[in-house]
Amino acid sequence: MSVSPTLSLEDTVTAVYCALDDALAEANVKCRDGKLIWQPGPPPAVDAREALCLAVLQELLGFESDHKYCLWLANHPTMRQLFPRQLSRQKFAERRAVLTPLMEKLCGAFCMLVGEGAPPFLLSTATP
Repeated sequence: MSVSPTLSLEDTVTAVYCALDDALAEANVKCRDGKLIWQPGPPPAVDAREALCLAVLQELLGFESDHKYCLWLANHPTMRQLFPRQLSRQKFAERRAVLTPLMEKLCGAFCMLVGEGAPPFLLSTATP
């Protein structure tokens, strides 16, 4: 009988962030002034890479509700330590909606990095 190793939450977040960084490089997407997709205005309070990581984590952790996910983020000590600048539920949903086309592009980049097959996450959470 084989036992699958289990990652801590902190290790999981780190792995997701690093994998996204690799996929962004593979897709030739660069972060400029905290933005992955050009938008007018000043740099955001929360870097787009952090928002992207949080959106992918929501999928991986199986949170279908933005409300429940944002409550969990706000109350989980590890997540508060890793992401001290939190977005409101509404701002998070808006940022995730803006980043959705990029997430779809990154699914292809993940496949290129690991070979043929399904991407490690699917966009199952509805976006407005």
